[in-house]
Order: sequence, then structure tokens, then C-alpha cells
Amino acid sequence: GLIRQQIEYKTLILNCVNPDNENSPEIPVKVLNCDTITQVKEKILDAVYKNVPYSQRPRAVDMDLEWRQGRIARVVLQDEDITTKIEGDWKRLNTLMHYQVSDRSVVALVPK
Repeated sequence: GLIRQQIEYKTLILNCVNPDNENSPEIPVKVLNCDTITQVKEKILDAVYKNVPYSQRPRAVDMDLEWRQGRIARVVLQDEDITTKIEGDWKRLNTLMHYQVSDRSVVALVPK
């Protein structure tokens, strides 16, 4: 169901590690901080594989989104996990805002 409430959102640029070549330059991807994790994965796939037919791209459900903080720290972001907020009968899907992902953060799509 849709919640009829005003949502404050910001546009973020995420720097995505190229899944085919980790040493190539990061790819900037424009997202909203109110996007769910699956929406972010779809936007990244669209940016990374823009010249590849849709049928030949990896699927978002087969990939995990990693938020990389420094060289070692990696957090896997998911639509639902133990931090998901439950409000009555509703589950609120996790967003970039939920994880407090900031502008220019480095992320990577990795196979599950």
C-alpha cells in the first residue's frame, strides 16, 4: 500500500565500483535517499550496463549492494533485515536514508 505522507528527500550521487573491473574508475549514479535498496540496485545496473541488452544484464535480485567505508569496512544493504521498522501491520522497506548513506559514498554490486 501507499502511505499518504509527505516525504523529504535528497538527491545523492553514489560512486559505484565497476563490477566487471574493480580497477577502472568508479561510475557516478544519481539516486534518491528515499529509494529502496532494490531501486538503487536497478539504477546502478542501468548505469553500469547501459550499452548491454536488458536480457543479458545481471538481475537486481541476484546481486547484493555493498556500502564500502574505507578499504575494509563493507556493509550489505537490504530491503529487509533485522533493522527494518515495523509499524502496526506495515513493514517499512529500508532505504538509503534508513542506512544514513551520504552523498559520494562508494558502493558495489556483488553477486549473492
